[in-house]
Amino acid sequence: MTEQYENNNEDEISLIDLFAVLVRYRKLVVIGTLAVALAAFAWLFVLPKFVPSLNKKTLTISYALKTERLPSSVAFSVNYDILLTAKNYMNDVRVLADAQREFSIFADEKKVPSVSAYNKQIQDAIDKEKFVAKRSPIADTIAVTCKIPIEKEDFADDFIKKIAKMASDYIEADLMPEINTLEDNADMILEKYGDVGLSEKKSSSSSSSSFTNYADISSDIKAFKLKHDMFVQFLDDAFVITDPAGRTIKFIVATFAAFFIFVFTAFLLNAIENIKNDENAVSLIKKAWDEGK
Repeated sequence: MTEQYENNNEDEISLIDLFAVLVRYRKLVVIGTLAVALAAFAWLFVLPKFVPSLNKKTLTISYALKTERLPSSVAFSVNYDILLTAKNYMNDVRVLADAQREFSIFADEKKVPSVSAYNKQIQDAIDKEKFVAKRSPIADTIAVTCKIPIEKEDFADDFIKKIAKMASDYIEADLMPEINTLEDNADMILEKYGDVGLSEKKSSSSSSSSFTNYADISSDIKAFKLKHDMFVQFLDDAFVITDPAGRTIKFIVATFAAFFIFVFTAFLLNAIENIKNDENAVSLIKKAWDEGK
């Protein structure tokens, strides 16, 4: 029983053993981590002051886009969600790529040689959340966020305006034919039954409620068309935040990554040394190597 306990004890890896390895290779871990941290600090914070090309800053710009609301009678009849559709169009890669080809706000260079390069820039912007369009808590509003190089600030508004116009144009092509058809049908029914019949049927029975709805639909559509301009409107209230390319976060990540790499290296070197001192382990490894040929 005592022998079995001792064997189990030998097989266990204690925290003291692990700590002993770190103490033994403390110079490697500490000096290596500090060297990487200093190199990262110099690259991220010192060199940009002397090399302008490294001093890149990004802007986080937030926009609010207002979507037009259909009258309730019309919205119920056509079953069309303008805000959701506009948001989907604005997140469409083809729409974004078309605007990127004109303004190139997600790239430092002024010109990109191919269409595929623009598409790749847009896909990268979406994957890294450089462009986000989502439903806002404010009614009938889409919240748009762009993260772009600071030198592209002058093009950001025009980029979003183009996106908004394209989404609006697509909705116009989708929705207005349905609205026009609905108006024509409502006017045809109103012409057939006349105003007197409608006023009498308003209070007679529920089966005649559809006639009353056609009157509402016709008047609502006509009122809507009088004030209709764009389904998605750009609001001039952008909110801008300057971000020095996340250098502090990059520095912290680089330092911790270096620390864990050198800790792993310390345990690896310790394991190699233990294997070298163990003749049985060396012979087993040689045998495994030969068998694997």
